[in-house]
Amino acid sequence: MEPVVLPVVALLTGAALEILLAPLMTTLWKGRLAALATTIAFVAALASLPATMRGEVLTATLSPVWDAGAALTFRVDGLAMLFTLMGTAAGAAILTFSIRYMEEEKQGGTRFYATMLVFIAGLLVLASAADLLVAYVAWEVIGLCSYSLVGFWYTQKAAVDGARKVLVITHVAGYGFLVAIVLLQLGTGTLDWADPKLAQGFTIGVAALLLVSAMAKSVLFPLHTWIPEAMNAPTPVSALLHSACYVKAGVYLIARMYSIGPWNADLGTPLAVVAAITILAGVIFALKQTDLKRLLAFHTVSQLGYVVAGLAIGTGYGITAGLFYCLSHALFKGTLFMCAGSVQHATGTRDLTRLGGLAAKMPWTTLIWVVAAASIAGVPLTNGFVAKWLMFGAALDKGLLFLVVAGWIGSILTAFSFLKASVNCFFGQMPAELERVHVHEASPSMLVGMGVMAAGCVLFGLAPQLLMDAVVAPAVHGLGFADAVGTSWGGVATGRGSIGLTVGASLVAAALAIAWMAWHFAATPSARPVAVFTGGEPLPVGDRPGAVDFAGLAEDAFHPVYAFDPDRAWFGLWGSTTRLASAGRAAVAPLTERRPLVVVLLLGLAVAAAIALG
Repeated sequence: MEPVVLPVVALLTGAALEILLAPLMTTLWKGRLAALATTIAFVAALASLPATMRGEVLTATLSPVWDAGAALTFRVDGLAMLFTLMGTAAGAAILTFSIRYMEEEKQGGTRFYATMLVFIAGLLVLASAADLLVAYVAWEVIGLCSYSLVGFWYTQKAAVDGARKVLVITHVAGYGFLVAIVLLQLGTGTLDWADPKLAQGFTIGVAALLLVSAMAKSVLFPLHTWIPEAMNAPTPVSALLHSACYVKAGVYLIARMYSIGPWNADLGTPLAVVAAITILAGVIFALKQTDLKRLLAFHTVSQLGYVVAGLAIGTGYGITAGLFYCLSHALFKGTLFMCAGSVQHATGTRDLTRLGGLAAKMPWTTLIWVVAAASIAGVPLTNGFVAKWLMFGAALDKGLLFLVVAGWIGSILTAFSFLKASVNCFFGQMPAELERVHVHEASPSMLVGMGVMAAGCVLFGLAPQLLMDAVVAPAVHGLGFADAVGTSWGGVATGRGSIGLTVGASLVAAALAIAWMAWHFAATPSARPVAVFTGGEPLPVGDRPGAVDFAGLAEDAFHPVYAFDPDRAWFGLWGSTTRLASAGRAAVAPLTERRPLVVVLLLGLAVAAAIALG
């Protein structure tokens, strides 16, 4: 068996064993099996990494006899390797976290773990499929898995409604991908993305169809409205969906378009504008949230704007920034969702108005949260800072000042949003109702899942060259771009400057900071009034702004934005379509019910006419 297919085989084997051995295993052991299968897939992917670092393209055909018009061939280049490593690494951490988190799911354990493994495998097939039709099948498999996982608790109306909305918006938009495939096949006679002939049919119309599909998957404005409804899923599902296996499918499709044909500047600038709007819209909606998972969901919208902005720039510098940001987002967003799940698991709620003072009871979760929150806000010495620094530099080089301004404002508002969430969740005085609850630290396996990804946020912030040289640069080269970012043992450098802290000094500083934070959080804080800056006007003792106060300020400041609801347009379009379909069905009902053979005859004549004309 070819090494390039081993990650997919490991995942699908794990899914099959979950089903076959279901009667013999507890939910705990099902979780361990899933984590083991994903870890094996990650190690198998690492075995092929040296080849892609050298610029090699690895291929494997699963079935040499295949006459269905699509080649079942895997082709792993630098870009495919990047998404394979991201999916398996994030999957291994999240499924390790799930072992204890999902332990009490006695009935749905098999369904959960088997679907999660197929979910990850779908991303790997999408990234490594040589044929666009096979890629589309993987695209739909990812969508169906997300539908099943978001609606995991199908007895709850909110979960069912959320799953339906995810399916409708992303599936309907996915038809753009299918139509583009049909047009490419008719125009060029091939669907192999590496075939030079495919570029001949890569018109601006085909590119626009692919972008619409990608926008829905990657929650770009205004196709983002399904993302908060997906928060009714189990937290590990949210973590995997947001960090790697769903929203990143659209990112992959946009990046892969550079392999098919030359990037059209007529699409690059509009996509950059959409990305800028997405950055701001996502973070503005996040500001008003008091539900921890919904807050993180809207930050996914905002952060995907940064990722797509880098890809839309269309230069080697921009592609580097976008792909580095893609990996960085997987690390800090997966960590944040697992921390939110840990909080909900320990307290029974994720409502920020009912939380507070958790640092005393959950010091390690607090530390991990602070690291990931610092990363998403772009604090120096984190991977989020490097990602933002690269994106801003790429935008300035291209002369897209509006992207820099949108990204800068988005970063400031992100910092405010996470300051609100951190203070209201982990610091201050614990509410009386939580005092009566046995609040406890997360289990060791949950801490391992969170901690590994948080460690990645720090490691690739201190030494971004490790990720750049091994994963990002080969992907950029494979898309036909030369080096735009230099690396050394000290960091990364561009024409606009460098991040030149030595790894050794940074590690020492980080170690000291982490040690201090661990000691600080482990100490039991004493409840005392905290001074609040109010512009010079004193507040009564004991008053402090909470999540509701913060949300109210956001509501007042951004009311025109909140008043705009894209769902009205989508539901209006959906209603019009269903009414039209109902009218058509009513019109043909007499014929189909009384003369069905006439209908069959007419359809046959229509097909024959189409073949004759063709």
